Formats: sequence, C-alpha cells, structure tokens
Amino acid sequence: MADLTIKQALIADPQARSAHVSNAVAADPALQQLQRQLLLDQASIKQALQFKVPDTLALNLLRQHMQLAQQVQKKRFTGAIALAASMAFIAGLTLNWFNYGHPQMTLGQHALAHIYHEAPYMDQMLTPQPLSQVNAKLASFGAELSDWQQAIVYANFCDFRGTRSLHLVMQTSNGLATVFIIPTGSSLEFEKDFSDGTYRGRSLALKTADVVVVSEHDDDLKQLPAKLEQQLKFFI
Repeated sequence: MADLTIKQALIADPQARSAHVSNAVAADPALQQLQRQLLLDQASIKQALQFKVPDTLALNLLRQHMQLAQQVQKKRFTGAIALAASMAFIAGLTLNWFNYGHPQMTLGQHALAHIYHEAPYMDQMLTPQPLSQVNAKLASFGAELSDWQQAIVYANFCDFRGTRSLHLVMQTSNGLATVFIIPTGSSLEFEKDFSDGTYRGRSLALKTADVVVVSEHDDDLKQLPAKLEQQLKFFI
C-alpha cells in the first residue's frame, strides 16, 4: 500500500483497524507520530464539543464522523481526501475554541489517546516483564514497586506532552489494565475520574508523580489504584 494511501487511511480511521494499515504504522515511526497526533486531535475535539455544546450535538457529530469513516473504508478510501478536508475544517474551528475556551489537555485525555494509538499493535508487544526490569525503569522517577505480585506484560517509556513518563500494562482478573506514571510538573491538567464510553480511568496524585489507571472494567479501578497507592514507593 502506497505511503499516501496509508496516510489517507489514517485520516479516515486513526485507530487503524485495517491489518495492512496497522502493520505499516507499527513499522514506521513517522506514521506512528501522525497517528498519535490524529488521536490527540480527536480527543481535543471531543472534549471541546462536550465543554461548549449540548451533549446531543457532540454525539451526533461523532456518530456522523464514524459513519463517514466506515463508508470511506468500504469504498477503499476513495473519499479520504474529502474526509480530510472536513476534519481539517472542524479541527480549525475547534483549535481556537479549545485553545481559548479550554486551553489545557487533561491527563485523562492524553492517557486515552495513548491507548488508542497503541491498541492496533499492542498485542504484538505484550510479554512478561520481570519486576526487576520494571523497577529499573521506575528508578529514574525515584520509585519502585514493593512486593508486587500482579503480572506486568508491558513496560516502556512514553511522552506525556513533553514529560518523560512510564507506560505499564498489567494483567488483572478481568483482562488488562493500563497504568501511566507521570512525574509531577507536567503541563497536563489533573483529572481524577474520566471515561469515554469504552474506557474508564482514575488518577492519583502521589508524592512526586501522578499515576493514571485505565481499564474497561470498573473492578480494576476499585482495586489497582489502592494497590499502587500502597506498594508504589518513592525514595526521593
């Protein structure tokens, strides 16, 4: 698939649910950056709509966007240029709206954007992580997990709007839960509880870092934050 067509496909469907697009994105850092930006733009637009207009209008706009994206995919992306123009128009309107009406992105928005960005190829990267290796990464934040028994299947550094952070995926009795550890002082607005209809999240303000837990299951949000608050120790 040509590079231009891949980019058009990402514009039509930033979550890259097509196997061809997903594989291409996984192999190309530039495409990963484009996908991340598209997802962040979507999150910003959604938040701005919810902040400024009635819920029914925001839902209708999102529904129309999803229907249009599906139509474009069925036609093998022949309408992707028109969709790009539509998205650019909406983004242009909401950029000023978001910057002046709600200038800061929240921890929750950024966490969801990360999850959606990595979802197409996350399964390929899951592998058991020894606690010693996880703690070696946590040490750069002056922290460690003490007596942690829960399986960790992904641990890697990531960027939270310019702040070097740690992205963990943990095995739970319900499936998988995501944990982000963000050093305090980031430009992102703290948000204790958030959701988007698929995922739910909870943030903790700990000694020298904010911890964000995201899952599809309410039980994970009842258990994991409490465990992390007790067993994530800071020594700085």
